[in-house]
Amino acid sequence: MRLLFQLLIFACLGLLTIQQTVAQSSQIAASSGAVASTSAAVAASSTAAAAVSSGVVNSNSTAATTPSNSTNASNSLAGLPTSASYGNTVFPGSATFLTPTASKSVSPLYRIDSSENVTFAWSFTNLLVRPTNLTLAAVAPNSVTYTITAMDGAATSATWALSNVPAASPLMMGMYTIHLYDQRGISATASPGWLSPASALTIAFYSAESYATPTGTDYCPTCFYNSGRRLNMNMGPMAIAFGIASLSSVLILYGLIY
Repeated sequence: MRLLFQLLIFACLGLLTIQQTVAQSSQIAASSGAVASTSAAVAASSTAAAAVSSGVVNSNSTAATTPSNSTNASNSLAGLPTSASYGNTVFPGSATFLTPTASKSVSPLYRIDSSENVTFAWSFTNLLVRPTNLTLAAVAPNSVTYTITAMDGAATSATWALSNVPAASPLMMGMYTIHLYDQRGISATASPGWLSPASALTIAFYSAESYATPTGTDYCPTCFYNSGRRLNMNMGPMAIAFGIASLSSVLILYGLIY
């Protein structure tokens, strides 16, 4: 009986051992499956990240090789012919000044000073023929023409340094008309596709000395006012007396005659 009992105990222990082994095997298999799933997810994430990175790189490369608008504008202007003929259905080219900006009633104002600079900027419209060169000039109130600069036909800006104004013909106060024209001159006629002379911009110059307060001993801003006041006080009674005498004389003469 003891032997039989021991055999039963060994059999139960064996069954328990087998069950534990099977359970451990199942857990290991489940863990392996989870690890495999995780590895697959990581691989998929890596693939997606690589694709995104590739897309970003390609996008950046495309952006780097895409020219800017200013580059396109320069290239389009540089690619225009310097001479061509178009029909009357094509508008003449024109230039519009962007700087300085004038209001509806007041022109841009600058001081006559050797340290002063006037910056001009413009854009072209309907231009199909590239100017060989451009000239920017200013015409003074006394009809004196100051050539600001001569530049390449593709230029869109220029600066007038007043220090370069000839001493023999200094600037005067007043309104100056700004002219921009190509190699054909300031009086060129409008032609289809060609640049028409631009003269719509007007600027003004003033002298700082004209606004300086006089400091001499003979400066008296109230003298004229005081003189007029004294004249009014002295002449007022005399004018009244003269008026009464004149009216009395007229009445006396009227009574004698009529």
